[in-house]
Amino acid sequence: MSMHLRDMKLTGTTDGSGDLTVNGEAAIFGLLYAIEWVKGTFDNGVDATFTVQSTPSGVAYTILTLTDANANAIYYPRKGVHSDVGAALTYDGTRAINDLPLLIGKPRMVVAQGGNAKTGSAILYYLANQR
Repeated sequence: MSMHLRDMKLTGTTDGSGDLTVNGEAAIFGLLYAIEWVKGTFDNGVDATFTVQSTPSGVAYTILTLTDANANAIYYPRKGVHSDVGAALTYDGTRAINDLPLLIGKPRMVVAQGGNAKTGSAILYYLANQR
């Protein structure tokens, strides 16, 4: 089984309150590598939250939260790794061991404080099985 880097773009325009919700066009089954934030015309002070919806369990989860995302940037979200009893694993008792977040469902981008009728996007780069 080989993994290949793929991308999914989430783009939208805010409503009169400066809010926006964009759902990915399809479910992703893979590992998130990075999120490229493209501010576009959003106002300064814009906030964005990236979640995964429509999971097999029905429980959504957050993969990244941005506050005052005023410039284009690439983010590399990572999640903590756990032992077989659920304890956080560390290298030396202080430095956490992190790994790529699992994407099992539809990505969602929620924007707040983006300004009236402003447009921006994010590109999710993820590793998926090649079939």
